[in-house]
Amino acid sequence: MKIFILGTGKSGTTALLYKVAGGLPNCQAFSGGRPGKYVGNYENAVYKHTYDERKGKNFELYSEHLEKEHYDRKIWMARDPRDAAVSRMLYRWHRGYLSNRKQFKAHFDLVLKKEQDPASVSFMEICHYTGYHQWPRFSEDVIEEERVRNQNMTDFVNQLGDDWFLFRFEDMVAKNTGPFNDYLGFQIKEDTEVPVSTGKAKVVRKKASGDWRHWFTEEDVELFKPVYLPYMEAIGYDCDDWALSPKPVIEPQYSSMYMKQLLKRKPLDSIRWFKDTMLKRLAQKA
Repeated sequence: MKIFILGTGKSGTTALLYKVAGGLPNCQAFSGGRPGKYVGNYENAVYKHTYDERKGKNFELYSEHLEKEHYDRKIWMARDPRDAAVSRMLYRWHRGYLSNRKQFKAHFDLVLKKEQDPASVSFMEICHYTGYHQWPRFSEDVIEEERVRNQNMTDFVNQLGDDWFLFRFEDMVAKNTGPFNDYLGFQIKEDTEVPVSTGKAKVVRKKASGDWRHWFTEEDVELFKPVYLPYMEAIGYDCDDWALSPKPVIEPQYSSMYMKQLLKRKPLDSIRWFKDTMLKRLAQKA
């Protein structure tokens, strides 16, 4: 069986990859690369990809690939865009900051301030310091980036056929996998974790949903709500639920400490990535 998983970064695609692969015998699990890079003649294989316009991995690229390559099962991995935005923000410096030390410090200091007093800093203010080309960014630029991403996802999801399964991160976390298992035709291995040896275990942060309720302020809701609603409706999220936590708590373990841990792991992850790549190439030749 050949399975294709597609989603955005920080939507749980890596975790799903190994849970699905764990449910099949002699299954190869492949993550990333250009679509088709690791396709081979395997008894069972799962291929996970992420949509990222900035890296040239747009929906046109994947649509063209899927027209040429057959997969027995195709999955779109969805996540509440509000939680995904928080995770992307915290993951911003996972490759280090090199010449962007001042930008990183400005970003990190705002996260620390948010931890100490969640109401004192809006999520938007922190996003001003997560840009790749300039900083601080204008709120209009942040909103436009989110609008384009979510509109593209909405357009893509709305045109998917019945041969696709829309699986939500929240259902994976809650282990509501019955319909998903029925679609696959086998039981996924729910307790399977991302192997540390792959170097991808670093992406795991907080296995929960609704974290945005602690990060967003009323100002953020007003700004981001129009941007996220179309995608939320397409996936089936409750579009009327924008309630914030009355007593927000930003846990350092899942915010500032998480950001620091990503930086510390970078050298080791580079070594693991190299080993993982070599193993995949050997598997292709086998």
